[in-house]
Amino acid sequence: MWQRIALAILSSLIFAGSSYPCDSSDDTDFRRSVEISRKTNRPLVLAFLGTDWSLTSLKLDREVFDQAAFADDSKYNFLLCKIHFYQTQERAPDIAAQNEQLAEKYRVQEFPTVIVLSPRGEELGRLGYISGGVEKFASAVNAVIFKSRAPEKPD
Repeated sequence: MWQRIALAILSSLIFAGSSYPCDSSDDTDFRRSVEISRKTNRPLVLAFLGTDWSLTSLKLDREVFDQAAFADDSKYNFLLCKIHFYQTQERAPDIAAQNEQLAEKYRVQEFPTVIVLSPRGEELGRLGYISGGVEKFASAVNAVIFKSRAPEKPD
């Protein structure tokens, strides 16, 4: 009996974790996110956030990223990967170093900065805080993605 209960709990934890492909906690594994993006051929939304010191980062996180509607993979065909820059919380040294390197690589100047990457890692566009919740933000991300797929018109 206890074995069945333990197996059920373990199974639910394993499958619950897989429903958030990039960021099921505050620890972000950028390399894993890139790998999933490539394997699934889905764009990667890389969100640079300072949620404990930037009001707009906090608003974006709470109004969009923390909403159940945003986590619905069937509705939005892109992955989210949060890159946190805390001032009041300690980070693991490897995560802090990763985040600094990513901020330098993508030349992040302000927070929040949201960079949309193709599955091949090419930058498609950038966004900041957009008021209006999940629908408006997801529409803006999709606009960046669709614009990158549109054929260029000759002059």
